[in-house]
Amino acid sequence: MNSILWSLVPDSALPLVIVGVALALIVGVIKRRAAFSIIGFFVLSILLSPLFEVIFSMLPWWLTLLIGVGFAVAIARALMALVLGRRATDHMVGILAADAVRGLFRAVFLPFRLLGRIVR
Repeated sequence: MNSILWSLVPDSALPLVIVGVALALIVGVIKRRAAFSIIGFFVLSILLSPLFEVIFSMLPWWLTLLIGVGFAVAIARALMALVLGRRATDHMVGILAADAVRGLFRAVFLPFRLLGRIVR
C-alpha cells in the first residue's frame, strides 16, 4: 500500500529521499530492511520507467484509461489507509464493493422491474 504513495514522489526528489531514509536509519526510526526496501523501490522505479512508457504507448487508449482508473483507486485506498488505518479501510472497501455488486444486480434486473411496473 505504501509503495503506491511512494510512486507519487518525483524523480528529482530522489536525493532528498535517500538522505531522509539514511537519517531515519541513523536515528533509529526505521529498520535496515525497510530502508533498503525504500531505496530499492526508488531505484527500480527509475530503471523501469522507460519500459513502462513503451508498454503504455503500445496499449489501446481504453486499456490505458482502465489502468489509470485502477491506479487512482489504489491511491485513494492508500490515502484512506494512511488516514483511517488499514482495517477501517478494508471495511470501507468491502462496503463499497457490496454497493457495487448491489448496483450491478439492480442494473441487470432493471428491465424486469420496469416491465413489472408497466404490467401493473
